[in-house]
Amino acid sequence: MCIDYYRELIRGGSYKVSTAEEARCFSILFDREVAPGEEISLGELAPRPRHNRVFENSLELFTAGLPTPLLKISGEPKEAYAKLEWYNPFSASVKDRTVYYLLKSTYGDWVVEVSSGNVAIALSALGNVFRKRVKVYLPTAGRYVVPFLDYLGAEYQLLDVSMTIEALELLEKDIREGAAHPNQFFNDINFIAHLRTAAELDWQLSSVGKKPSHIIAALGTSGHASALGFYFGARYGTKLIAVQPRDWIPGIRRVESGMKWIKLVDAEIVEVSLREALEGVRKFAKSFGLLIGPSAGAVYTAFLRQSASGVYAMVFPDNLFKYSLLLEQFK
Repeated sequence: MCIDYYRELIRGGSYKVSTAEEARCFSILFDREVAPGEEISLGELAPRPRHNRVFENSLELFTAGLPTPLLKISGEPKEAYAKLEWYNPFSASVKDRTVYYLLKSTYGDWVVEVSSGNVAIALSALGNVFRKRVKVYLPTAGRYVVPFLDYLGAEYQLLDVSMTIEALELLEKDIREGAAHPNQFFNDINFIAHLRTAAELDWQLSSVGKKPSHIIAALGTSGHASALGFYFGARYGTKLIAVQPRDWIPGIRRVESGMKWIKLVDAEIVEVSLREALEGVRKFAKSFGLLIGPSAGAVYTAFLRQSASGVYAMVFPDNLFKYSLLLEQFK
């Protein structure tokens, strides 16, 4: 991967591209052709908000609709901001960002993936936009997304496994028959896509004169948490607090289940149970009137436990509205 080049760009704010390898790395990050000899700037990754909020098509709604909102939730000495990723249009989650870049890097008109939730929805929705046939393998924990996939017209198969990563070997038959596998768990595009998320968050915080001392994010594939930890660690020495489930929380996993990019950063790993996460959802709703999702509740719970002063930035991956079946079990 292109880690050393990216680190230099993030630390310095600009970079003079010298070699073809560097040009290839920055072409991926900047989502355009970068040539040797070009001077590139980190500022190019900042969003360009469209003030009239008029979009020509649904893809532009995503690409030109950024940034997602950043909500201040507390002041000094423990100042905190929450990035509300359910404002992404396709899956109402942070996974729109991941899937958009995964699909752009995947050749062919048929893709297969394993997912327990938001990636399945984002892949099915963006597959329609990119005119790709989509098939998703769902572990039992992903049963709640089936109605969404039905309406989006995706193919899917429910599996008798508890974890998403357990089902990866089942893709092999489809791949032999011509399907492409974007591979959210190991494709470095996942991590690189969220360096752009980090640059967006940096742009937002900088606009109010803030530099984060702490980032709090939940661990799934580890793509977005690790990228934010890497970016802000390189830029400001920010500490990453990565949240894993003590038992089970939709969309997030434990480090020992296997994740690629968390090894790139020095993270403090904290545990939150599902009941604690849902209590975090309840507390946030009572304070701010917003129904955040279970993984966001876990992130918020981790924040409430922190005693150090500073500026905290959190990623709330989605909201609560997909999880009605889960909530019925915890009345």
